[in-house]
Amino acid sequence: MKNIVKNLALAYMLIPSMAFSQEQVISKRIDSLFQVISEYKMLNGAAQITVNNNTIYKSSFGYSDFARGQSNTKTTSFALGSVSKIFTSIAILQLRDRGKFKLDDRFIKYFPEFPYPNITVRQLLSHTSGLPDYNVFESAVAKQPEKVFNNGDIIPLLKSLNQSLIFNPGEKWQYSNLNFCLLALLVEKVSGSSFEVYVAKKVFQPAGMSETYFYTSKHIKPLKQAINHDYPLFINTVPIDADSIKKVKWRTYNLNGLLGQGNIYSTTTDMIRFDQALYGTKLLKSESLNEALAVSQLNLGMPNITESALGKAVYGLGWYVLQDTTLGKIVFHTGGVPGAICMFVRNISRKQSFILFDNTFSPNVFNIGKNILKILNARPTETLRKSLTRDYVIALTERGIDNAFIKLCALKSDSLHYSLNEDEMNELGLQLLYAGKTPGHVSEALEVLKLNVLLFPLSFNTYDSYGEALAFAGKKQEAIEMYKKSIELNHQNTGGQAALEQLLK
Repeated sequence: MKNIVKNLALAYMLIPSMAFSQEQVISKRIDSLFQVISEYKMLNGAAQITVNNNTIYKSSFGYSDFARGQSNTKTTSFALGSVSKIFTSIAILQLRDRGKFKLDDRFIKYFPEFPYPNITVRQLLSHTSGLPDYNVFESAVAKQPEKVFNNGDIIPLLKSLNQSLIFNPGEKWQYSNLNFCLLALLVEKVSGSSFEVYVAKKVFQPAGMSETYFYTSKHIKPLKQAINHDYPLFINTVPIDADSIKKVKWRTYNLNGLLGQGNIYSTTTDMIRFDQALYGTKLLKSESLNEALAVSQLNLGMPNITESALGKAVYGLGWYVLQDTTLGKIVFHTGGVPGAICMFVRNISRKQSFILFDNTFSPNVFNIGKNILKILNARPTETLRKSLTRDYVIALTERGIDNAFIKLCALKSDSLHYSLNEDEMNELGLQLLYAGKTPGHVSEALEVLKLNVLLFPLSFNTYDSYGEALAFAGKKQEAIEMYKKSIELNHQNTGGQAALEQLLK
């Protein structure tokens, strides 16, 4: 009996040690992941990870302002994009809980001028309304290119367009930012406050989110706010302020007055505070939060399944809910605006959460998120690979064709950290051809597109694009041969056939 007691006591003493060891392993794997991310510049932003309300990783990367060489820090604020929809969802559920309306009320009950009488509040909240997305502003922006549109413009615009819904309300699922702009109008209508004031008072303040705020064209940009950066073209070697890129002005300027769907900035610290607040009742009753995180059903009783950044998911009421529950119940939202992307993930079964920000719209963010989840739950990770196209174009632009070729060969051999993307190389070559500014831009375009043919010899499109460049450079016979090869690989290449017929005349 004494031996049994002794063994039990020993086992009891070992439990904290074993748990601590497992935490150490997770911490080391997280550190190793971010060392690779930092070394290969796969993230330009910030990250914070918590387990059981304890932060196990927090860091920042890259620049908040490339032009000034100003670094991102742990207190830099970033664009949340569509992650902002979570706050709108909370506001709606709070007001519903106060008896201001029912989720199955028709929106027209509160806005009689709304042109779609059958859409309910629930359908707006679950993206099953059938409303179109930002594209409804296309003609309005064209007519008033200097106007900053706000939520009050949406209903008059929908009435003036007089278009049918994409599908009957509740019949299908399709993401639309307009849904949440309209919900913001409802918040204002029933609360008597502006949407900004209501969310700040009823969501940000109770959650202790002192570093979170709305940012639209009427606000002054805070000093610690990261500038959203992007590359206008692949041939650009340094990202610039996305606000200065003409092709996205309709988003960064014309639609900058919209609320409910986005235009909120926050820090990693505040988003973790928000996560922790959701475990209590500061923001919502547990029943209401569970309702938001439940599977929304379509009219025929089918779940509204969609592909997401983490895999197949359903959309609840302002949240994505991952279908695969192997690692626990995982709820999340992603957000993206020109020049910025983010990801907020909560594993509510195991009290794990993380926030990732990037202010250069890095394509790596979602894969980084997947690997964080795997590490937190003792699973093997996927290899993160950086596209080598950007490094190649820097070498090409700064040091010439030969140096760039050597660089490409070196990076291509490092398949553990770099990948080669046919579409990116193709886009780079065509941009050099038509938008290049240097005296040798045509030669550079020919080099890139020729390399793409050699790297992807089974793709009809590489031959087609190389043929296009050869024809542009006056190399008619060579262009003919490339178009012939492209058509041989794809008999449905009607564009290539037309170009070939023109060359043979």
